[in-house]
Amino acid sequence: MFITDIRNMVERKEGVAMVEDPEIRAMASLAEILSNLDSEAVERILRWAAQRFNVSTELVSKASQRDGAGTSDSSTPDFADFFSRLNLTTENDKVLAAGYWFQQVEGLEELDAQQLNSHLRHLGHAISNITRTFDRLMEQRPQLAIQTHKAGSSKQARKKYRITTEGVRAVERMAGAGLADSTERR
Repeated sequence: MFITDIRNMVERKEGVAMVEDPEIRAMASLAEILSNLDSEAVERILRWAAQRFNVSTELVSKASQRDGAGTSDSSTPDFADFFSRLNLTTENDKVLAAGYWFQQVEGLEELDAQQLNSHLRHLGHAISNITRTFDRLMEQRPQLAIQTHKAGSSKQARKKYRITTEGVRAVERMAGAGLADSTERR
């Protein structure tokens, strides 16, 4: 339906300028390509495109939540459910999984270490030194996290992080194993 709407809009406009509009052509092409895929594939592709072209998905995520499109159904776990299903034991894995949730699911561009630890503390999984844990994730090769910002010059300055593509893959592997384990136990 979206493709038809765009084509009709292009046909109704006078002159060639509208047909030549690169945004309209891109939206029509994208809609046509994505309409044949399942929602998970569409989500992966759009996430990749946002990262590839350095576009913030935070505004889109907030707008869809405001419009009701981002509301979760019973099959979508919340952070606590997601975290408990993983059954993690190391601080590195806990921080990586929490970072994954807030970056990939909640759409945050940067992760504030203190806020992340606060969410973990609410679940009973406070990290003894979250900055040191992020340092360990950054020291791994390939890096699982990167520091994106530091506010202040002191050692205690507020730092912001992002989970790398390899870090995302690591959590997705953990989630696959964790969900398979929890299914077997039932």
